[in-house]
Amino acid sequence: MDIPGLIVAEVALSVILVIGAGLLVRTVYNLTHVDTGFDRARLVTFSMTVPPVNYVPSARVQTFQRLLEKLRAVPGVQGATAMGGLPPNRPVTANDTDIDNYTYAPGGPSENIEYDPQVMSNYFETMGMPIVQGRGFESTDVGSQALVVVVNETLVNTFWKGKNPIGQRLRMGFTDQFPWWTVVGVAKDVKQGGVDKKTGTEAYFFLDQTLNMRLFRAGIAGAMNVVLRTNLPLTSLAPTVERVVRETDSSVPIVRFREMETVFAESIQRPRMLAQLLTAFAGLALLLAAIGIYGVLSYMVAERRREIGIRIALGADRSNVIGQIMKQGLALTIIGGGIGLAGVFGLNRLIASLLFGVQPTDATTLAIVIVTILMVAAVACWLPAWRASQLDPNVVLRED
Repeated sequence: MDIPGLIVAEVALSVILVIGAGLLVRTVYNLTHVDTGFDRARLVTFSMTVPPVNYVPSARVQTFQRLLEKLRAVPGVQGATAMGGLPPNRPVTANDTDIDNYTYAPGGPSENIEYDPQVMSNYFETMGMPIVQGRGFESTDVGSQALVVVVNETLVNTFWKGKNPIGQRLRMGFTDQFPWWTVVGVAKDVKQGGVDKKTGTEAYFFLDQTLNMRLFRAGIAGAMNVVLRTNLPLTSLAPTVERVVRETDSSVPIVRFREMETVFAESIQRPRMLAQLLTAFAGLALLLAAIGIYGVLSYMVAERRREIGIRIALGADRSNVIGQIMKQGLALTIIGGGIGLAGVFGLNRLIASLLFGVQPTDATTLAIVIVTILMVAAVACWLPAWRASQLDPNVVLRED
C-alpha cells in the first residue's frame, strides 16, 4: 500500500473507532440517567446469609425482623428493610401464575410473572419506590389471614389493562394447593433485571405476613439483602452495623457492605469498560492519523521546495500556497472519512447490540466525530503548509 493509501486507511479506521467510542459514551450516559424506579441516593446495602442448619424458615424471618428493628433504632438511619435479590441485578424467576380476570388469547401474553421479590416491612418507604395506586404493605397485614400482594405497572398493563387492579387476585401456579393473593397496591416500574433491560412483570410478596403460613420455598429468607436509608457516611456506619449484626447472630458475617450507587455502577460496568477501552484506541488511531497526514504533507513539501520557491518568487500569494497544500491533506481525510462511514454502516448490526438509547447512525454523534476529525486533520495539514508558505525563494534557489 502506498503512503497516501495508508493515510486513507488510518483515517477510515479512526472514523470507525471514534464513532464507536462516541456511541458507547452516549450509551453509558443514557444508562446512568435511566429511571430505575426507586431513589438510590443515600441508600446502603449489605447481604447476609442465615444458614438453614441453624434455623427453620420462620425463625430466619424472625431473625431478620429483630435485626431490622435494631437497625431502625440506630441514629441517622431513616429506614431499613430486607429482600431476596437486589435491583437492578435481580435474576428472572418467570413463575407461571394464575391471573384472575384474565383470559389468555392466542398471541397474547402468557400467565407468567417474571419477578417475584420477597420483601420485608418498610420496603417501599426505604427504597423510595412510589406507590402509584392503592397502598404498600402495612403492619396490620402481618396478622391478617387475607394474603396481600403489590404488583407493578407493567403487570397491570399486561393483564388488567382498563380494569381497576386493586382487589384483583393472582395465584402462583395453577393448582388449588396454593392460595390466592389479593392486590392492594401498584408500585412504579423498577429495573429489576438490568438497567438496559425491559421492565418485566413484578409481584411483591410480604415475608412478614407469610411467617407462619408454610409458604416458603427451599432456602427462602436464608440469603437476604438488607438496605438502609441513611445520611451517615459508609465508613462511620459500618462499625455500628457490624455490632448490631453480631448482637443479633454472632455467627453471621456481613458481605459486600456498599452504597446502592456502587451497585448501580457495577450493573453498567461492562458498557463503561467498553467505552473506556474503545475511547483509548480511538484516541490512539486519531493521533496516528494526524501524525501520518502531517508526515505525508511534510514529505511532499520537502519534495516540492524548489517548485514552491519559484512560485513564491513569481508572486504567488502565500495564502494560496497554504490552501493548495491543505487541500491535498484534507482530500485524503475526506476519502478516508467516507470509507470509515461506510464501514460504520456496514457494522450497524454489531454495533447496535452494544448500544442503549442511541442508534448506530445517530446524526449528532456522526456530525461531532466528522467535525472533530476534520479539525484534527486541518491542524495536521496546516503546520507543513504554513512552513511551505514561509520559504525564502532566494535561499531555495541558491540551494539548487
